[in-house]
Amino acid sequence: MLIGFTFKNFMSFYDENIFSMKTTSDKNLLDLNTVETEYGRLIKSALVFGANGSGKSNFIKAFCYMKNVILADFRVQSKMIANINNFRYFKASNEVPSSFELEIIVKGGLIYQYGFEVLKGEVVKEYLYKKTKRKTTVFTRTSPDFNDISLSTDMANIKELTKNTRRDNLFLYWANGGNNEIAMSICRWFESVQTFDADDIGYLLSATIDFLEKDKDGKGNVLNLFQRADINIIDFDYEIIEEDAQNRLWHEVLKKGYAEKILPMQAVSLDTKHRFYDENRDQLGLISTPIQYESAGTKKLFEIAGPIIKALKDGSVVFIDEIDSRLHPMLVRMLVMMFNSINENPNNAQLICNTHDVLLLEEEIRRDQIYFTEKDEYGVSRIYSLADFKGVRKNSKLLRLYLLGAFGATPKHQGSFMAKDVLGGRP
Repeated sequence: MLIGFTFKNFMSFYDENIFSMKTTSDKNLLDLNTVETEYGRLIKSALVFGANGSGKSNFIKAFCYMKNVILADFRVQSKMIANINNFRYFKASNEVPSSFELEIIVKGGLIYQYGFEVLKGEVVKEYLYKKTKRKTTVFTRTSPDFNDISLSTDMANIKELTKNTRRDNLFLYWANGGNNEIAMSICRWFESVQTFDADDIGYLLSATIDFLEKDKDGKGNVLNLFQRADINIIDFDYEIIEEDAQNRLWHEVLKKGYAEKILPMQAVSLDTKHRFYDENRDQLGLISTPIQYESAGTKKLFEIAGPIIKALKDGSVVFIDEIDSRLHPMLVRMLVMMFNSINENPNNAQLICNTHDVLLLEEEIRRDQIYFTEKDEYGVSRIYSLADFKGVRKNSKLLRLYLLGAFGATPKHQGSFMAKDVLGGRP
């Protein structure tokens, strides 16, 4: 499970930003929306609201960057570190490290805190701690030089691999390759996390197809989700036309710096099946319809169905950018509430998503599940929690307060729009 994620100097975020899945002292909806762990309660879902361009997507991309650097081949890892997309609008940002840190609970119940800092194409700091009754060091790295890597006895089996660590590589990569159990467990956790960019529809579709290929119950679960969403699809067939476009995918990794780790980009022929009737409305059978003739919302639901069902089955973490894009608000509510459920989320999966669907503020959501992003006049984004605001009561009208600007993170209109303001006075 994810406990927290901290990052700095990445894309529109310049200062240190802390995102936490820890609960506050709020006793509301404890049984449904939170889970008790040996190390305290955690929320099962978090919703990020904010104006267009405020940094909602960049927050998810920050996590994607950390994940994909860790899981990349060392050659690609070097290029991603060299081409990090740090904050652009301050001169000092090129002299300040970009940092990424997270705290997680892995299978077996252990807590790990791992982080690294990169500057000018080099890893200037890297560290790993574990927590049981107290926090202990697994390894530290205080400079790009491998000589400045210090190991605890937990990593005694890979001491010689420190010499393989280049200035532009993470030591965690070599520790994982050397079959160190702690490093492997952390990398397995990252591999289990699903991250989806709203712009990358091809990858979302590939994720669902991959889920269907690997899970024997996958098709039935996807069809069940369609039925619950009141979408009249009785069945579907698909055929994978192209299975391996790895070079194209790696190109996206290098271009974006946050693209998802290797999963075949698949060209798929997909047909949905609907009931077919005669002129008397008597059913004759089923008729196939190419997916491109379905509504945008139906296609979006198919794209995210696999990742959501997989997360709920595995008890894993999923990040979804713009979960509400092309989906009806009631359907978005259903998807979110699946995570805030004891019956449908027995393995305590976690959903982190950003959204413009402000109606979710009126649902059964805890204050510590609500986050906002806002960008100041210098182009600097920040992410903060509704729980940071004092005086917000359980019966407060959150939707009304948000739309009135009480929490920030809303568009700042500069007067009314007039065509002449844009067209230079021309009619």
